[in-house]
Amino acid sequence: MDVSDEERRDAERTGAVLRKKLLEIMDLQADIDGLLRDKHPTPFGSGRWKNARPETLQRTVLMTAIQFVLFEPDELVPGNDEFKVVADKLLQIILGQLKAIGDKPTRG
Repeated sequence: MDVSDEERRDAERTGAVLRKKLLEIMDLQADIDGLLRDKHPTPFGSGRWKNARPETLQRTVLMTAIQFVLFEPDELVPGNDEFKVVADKLLQIILGQLKAIGDKPTRG
């Protein structure tokens, strides 16, 4: 498949912006978790993900957002009990996708 150099450069610029924003979101999630944990270390943040593919970053951000809601008490927000059932299924799908992305060779 032939792609012009201009299209390739544009895709690389878009990927760089996407990556930067996703890493920022991951750091914000770590900040939020740090506030919720009351001085306990947080497993969230972008530190371990600097070299991850954008597809992996997107799914990791989504999984983290879902986990915040999953850890809430059922009675905190109406519908949490129903959300948790759906979220568990969604997490299983995302985990499968992450495994598939991790097994897929990168293009270069």
